Amino acid sequence: MSILSPLLRTNPSGPRLTVYDEVAGTRMEFSALTLENWANKVANMLDAEFELSDDARVLIDVPSSWQAAAIALGTYNSSRTPSFSPVEAGDEPDLVFTTLERAAMWTDLPDVVVVSADPFGRGIVESGEELPLGTVDFGPTVRFYGDDYLGASPRLDAWARRGTGAERYRIDPWESRAEFDSLVMAPLAADGSVVLVTGLAPVERLSSIDVTENVTAHLSAR
Repeated sequence: MSILSPLLRTNPSGPRLTVYDEVAGTRMEFSALTLENWANKVANMLDAEFELSDDARVLIDVPSSWQAAAIALGTYNSSRTPSFSPVEAGDEPDLVFTTLERAAMWTDLPDVVVVSADPFGRGIVESGEELPLGTVDFGPTVRFYGDDYLGASPRLDAWARRGTGAERYRIDPWESRAEFDSLVMAPLAADGSVVLVTGLAPVERLSSIDVTENVTAHLSAR
């Protein structure tokens, strides 16, 4: 059973993750059904593509975005724990998801997955860029994997937090696993939803987003 299965029982088609990229000028919205699909594909990819151990160290060296959230959800879905910084990962990670600009930092690792900045999830090559030698192109690779995950997944309510309810939260970008847990996982565990805004946005713009998205609260980890 997927980690997001509880959300499918309450409201499978309503927005659960909405992402505004103020630099690219894009808005992406994901329902529980769509998020679960991504989480299952990522979990299957981790199991089959890389044959990771259950305690493998998975580092997500990708800025806050829907792709980073999907990878983190998929990692949790596979009963593994994601990290968002080398310090947080501890020893050398077993697998790194990173950007094209940062891929050169990880040439000493055997398994590196490059995530494009394309807002619609196209791969590096599909976006007209050159994939670094020896790395995996996230977009086309993850799409190959199944929509159902048959492995063991944790219960979503393990991330429930006192004071975080079934609200429509606008959240800040995260910088660590603890922040991702409080900003994304806790609202989802409470049957809520989140609106992530990345890039510089003046107060007036944020207020406009709040109205458009029916935001009921602002959640900050800092």
